[in-house]
Amino acid sequence: MIGVIIVGGVFSVNAITVTRRLSSMERPFGVTLLASFLFVQSAINLLITYGYYMLGAPTFSFVYYAVVSIAGLALSYGLWKGHMWGKIGTLLLAGVEILVGVLGTYVAIDLEPSSPFQAITKLMVYAIVIYFLTRPEISEWFKK
Repeated sequence: MIGVIIVGGVFSVNAITVTRRLSSMERPFGVTLLASFLFVQSAINLLITYGYYMLGAPTFSFVYYAVVSIAGLALSYGLWKGHMWGKIGTLLLAGVEILVGVLGTYVAIDLEPSSPFQAITKLMVYAIVIYFLTRPEISEWFKK
């Protein structure tokens, strides 16, 4: 909490203490978990993408998954370090993945057609990521 004490025209703001607390605040456990999950998922996806490349996957699918995997690795670093670009990029990536997951069910733009269950699961996971990263206490940590 920020407290302001006004005594005879002189005021003291405890904002300096609050700023110190926020800057030295430890990374929230959820951010650690999300960054770790994103890193592992992206690394595995990059290996799978290479396998698809070796099997002669369509160029669009290969390029899409390679770009998303490399972006995921970079964004996991940004989340881990608390950079705002990591948060914003992860929000954008989650939105794109929701769109691709839903469209992949109906249009089959994915490498492998996804079932409605997979699309709903993907939608729920990325919706939770978006919800989590937009929480005030998490946003405050990224502003440090």
